[in-house]
Amino acid sequence: MNFNWYYIFNALDFESAGLVQRTYSLILDGIGEKDILVTKGNYLGITYEGVFLPYDLAGIGQFEFEGFAIAKHENGNVFLGIEVDEN
Repeated sequence: MNFNWYYIFNALDFESAGLVQRTYSLILDGIGEKDILVTKGNYLGITYEGVFLPYDLAGIGQFEFEGFAIAKHENGNVFLGIEVDEN
């Protein structure tokens, strides 16, 4: 699968602020303005278009589900991946 990747937030900043949830309103290039819910419980994750994407589920760094993905860079930056049509 190929994805377009969008920076959403920095996990280190999110965790150091003591947050458990926050909604980010972002303009995604080619998509427009979207609200993305970030939550921290057992897993840090994002909800986009009704799909929850946990980071590091079962020790797997990048997680893909229903055409979306989440990935975290070493510096804490978290990205949302949206599948692109390969045709």
